[in-house]
Amino acid sequence: MSGTIESVRGIIRKNIERCAIRVYISAAQNDLIGNTWNKINLNARIYDLGGNFDTTAYKFTAPVTGLYHIIGSVSFSSLVIDKSYSVAVYKNGALLTKGASQAVVNDSLIVKVSDEVFLNKDDYIELYAYPSVGSGIDTVDVVVTSSETYLVIRLVSKEGTRQ
Repeated sequence: MSGTIESVRGIIRKNIERCAIRVYISAAQNDLIGNTWNKINLNARIYDLGGNFDTTAYKFTAPVTGLYHIIGSVSFSSLVIDKSYSVAVYKNGALLTKGASQAVVNDSLIVKVSDEVFLNKDDYIELYAYPSVGSGIDTVDVVVTSSETYLVIRLVSKEGTRQ
């Protein structure tokens, strides 16, 4: 019996140590609301080691306390020239880190954000986009592709404590 329990603990430990996701948007998300943070509908997985990403709520939930590396990317189309476009990682519903760029043509624009953050077990991460195009303007779309609009999260270390 104790051999079985140890085997299960080993499997659980291995899955937690291999916590990593790469998810993307596979369905149209058009007409983002201007001057508002819009959650990106990341509804498809390339991989999800540990099963920690919810493709209906579009969020990652940390299975263990530790340091995580996060990369978010959003490709915008139907741009308004000379306006700013931002991408942010939200932690537990609040802005954690963001990146921004300005459109110089009206074709498309990819904005990325990357950070290493300390997460407690059950903290959750979401990807948001903010088109600074003015209130009432909702013409900006998200490009549907796994190579341009995605979220990558990897557990770096479950060791240590927050400083």
